[in-house]
Amino acid sequence: MRSLIARVGVLGLACLMMAGCAGMQRSKDHPTPTVQPDKGLVYFYRESSFKGAGIQYDIRDNGEVIGALQSGTYFYEYATPGPHTYSAKTEASSEVTLNVEAGKTYYVKGSITFGFIAGHPKLEIVQDEAAAQAALAKVDYATKPSVAQH
Repeated sequence: MRSLIARVGVLGLACLMMAGCAGMQRSKDHPTPTVQPDKGLVYFYRESSFKGAGIQYDIRDNGEVIGALQSGTYFYEYATPGPHTYSAKTEASSEVTLNVEAGKTYYVKGSITFGFIAGHPKLEIVQDEAAAQAALAKVDYATKPSVAQH
């Protein structure tokens, strides 16, 4: 029985890894967006880590996919002012809510915690801009997924 559970777990993890890699590309180029006076700038990043390295998850803004994070990647979005609920999901979910103000920059750090079959995403708002900028300098830019969202 343990062997069957282990096989199902490995198969599930493999499926998640294959689905998670669809459409995302990494770039060593680091675009430098400028803050727009009528929008907020929100960075999403995930530091490089062996723990959960094979797991990618989509980031959603109020339910709509805006990008994806793998270990060692980041992306950003220009957000309209007002409340935004950003979420990520594998077998579990995590979310944070930002009240975005025009002309301001925000940082959301993603990570992975241990789960039953796959790692659980964890999102947290980062207040320390210097720490967030230092982390961003060490990760690759991730382009938005171009394949069907999951």
